[in-house]
Formats: sequence, C-alpha cells, structure tokens
Amino acid sequence: MRTARFTLPGSVYHCIWRFVDREWFFTCAEERETYLRMLGHAMEHTDWRCLAYALMSNHIHVAVIAGRLPMSSWTKATNSPFARWMNRRHGRLGPVFADRAKDYQAKPGGTGELIAYIHNNPVKAGVVLRASQSDWTSHRAYAGLCSGPPWLAIDEGLARSGFDDPANFDAWVDVTPGESAEVSIERQRRLLRRLGSVQAGTPTTQSGRIAFPVMARSSFHVRPDPHTVIDLVAELCALPATEVKSRRRLRQLSEARRIAAYCARAFGITPSDTAAALGISAQAVGAMLRKPLGPVPSAVLETAIGMLGPAMAVGKNGGGHKSGETEVDNRPSDIP
Repeated sequence: MRTARFTLPGSVYHCIWRFVDREWFFTCAEERETYLRMLGHAMEHTDWRCLAYALMSNHIHVAVIAGRLPMSSWTKATNSPFARWMNRRHGRLGPVFADRAKDYQAKPGGTGELIAYIHNNPVKAGVVLRASQSDWTSHRAYAGLCSGPPWLAIDEGLARSGFDDPANFDAWVDVTPGESAEVSIERQRRLLRRLGSVQAGTPTTQSGRIAFPVMARSSFHVRPDPHTVIDLVAELCALPATEVKSRRRLRQLSEARRIAAYCARAFGITPSDTAAALGISAQAVGAMLRKPLGPVPSAVLETAIGMLGPAMAVGKNGGGHKSGETEVDNRPSDIP
C-alpha cells in the first residue's frame, strides 16, 4: 500500500527515489548534470524549495521545503522527462524509477542532521573519504568550494542548520553522520488494514514525536475493533464480556457469541479476527454464521449495529478525503 501524501507547507521533507531493480543508472557526470538541470527547471515552476541533494548510482536523495502546491508539481516535471531521456540514451524501454518517492518530514530542528546525512551518502558508500570530495551531492556548494545552482537554497539550508559560515558547516558534516528522518510505519499500516481501506500519510513530527495522518474517503466507514463489538453485545445480553470470550458452552454465552459474529461481519470484520477476539477457532465462527438468528437475537443485533454505526462513520456525503492523526510506534521489535 502506498503512503498517502500529506505535507505541511514550510516543513522540510526528505525524498528518496530508487532506480528500478536497484540498477546503477547514474554512470557518468553527464547523466547527473541532466537530472540536476531538469530538477532546477521544475523548481522554477513550483513553490517548493530545494535544500540539498545526493545523486547516488542507484538512488536519489533530495531535501526540500514544502510549498502549498502538491509534491507532484515538481517531481513529475523532473523524473518523467529524465526517465524518457535515459531510455533514449540507453535504447531501453520501461520504467527507470522503481516507484514514486518515499517522503519523510524532518523533525523540528533536524534540518542540519538531514542535510548532513544526505551529503555523507558518498562517504557511507565508500566512494570518498570526506563529503567535500564528492561532486555527487550539493555539499561542495554548501562548503563554498564551488558555485551552486540558483535554485538551490543554500543560505536557507545553512540558516536552518544553525550555521552562517560554510567552512564551519563543512567541518561539522565531517564528524556528523546525520539522520535521514526515515521511519518505519509497516506495523501501523497492518493495523490500519483491519480498520478498512484507509492509508497512512506522510510521517510528520509534532512536539518532538513522530505521527502520521490517517487518510480515508469521506464516504468511508471505519471497522470497529472486534473486542468493541463483543463487549457491546455482552452488555446488551447482560452477560460478562469475559464469559462471552471464554470457551464455556452455556446456551446464553453461545447465543451472544453468534450475535457478536453477525455484528462483526456487518462491519466487515473477518471471521479470523472475530475468532481471535472470542478465543475460538475461525471454523467455529463460520459455523455460527451459517445458522440463522432467531427474533430476539436479531433484535439485539440490530440494536448493536445501530449503536456502533454512527460511531464508526467517517462521513456519508460528498467527495474528497477525511483525515485524522495517529502516533507512530517505531520500535525495532515492531518491524516484520
């Protein structure tokens, strides 16, 4: 699932593109110069500003300040013509870039760390010993060793990094690996899939914490947690939720489980998730759903759906998207 674009004007973002199959597409100075020329032309027609770049053999890093226009206002104007140019140059067909950019918001006060990370990419790859020895990045222009292109916001990059002397910035980058601002949200994406067809947006930073917006169409209904469904059904049946989630085979408990299974299905919850919440097998839930409900259980089901429905509705009319925010848990143990 792609990350939905969600950018805040004035914030700094780290964009990363990889070439298809991780191939080494940049093989000479002419190819890098052509890419920078196209990037510069695109920057002249957008309100985004470029702070830094690194053109590695098989991927690209760019640090930018977001404007009010969409990111595509400059990415498509750069990468699409470059891909066509490369295909003509090498007599090939097909995509050049593996996918659209990964984009991550730099944390407040983290612009210097991000630029240092980007400028140290050739050092990390073992191509050079110092960032100033590479002409693959914007670092030499930052260090005052060569003139930078007019579209590269060097002064703003230095100011946001806390420097006014290019030589001091050069020395600092030599001893600062930097941070990429990249975070993993795979665990959050997996959790969101249980709620329905919602998407995680571009990670943002707020008060020193990482968060990402949750994007959904205005007509979308969020799936409730199966435990919420079971707890409500248990309450309506005047039964302890812990008993409904147990393996006891009392008639009234079995009936409450069937009502919960029907209610969960009405909200698009899978039998396996319902079974996990009830502490029984998915086959048992399937058997419950094959047996019709009587009048009284049906009335309880209708009441439960009526109570849960409004709470789960994001919107019913109009187009566009609704969004909220959720905090990112980025612990290594959460990464598959």
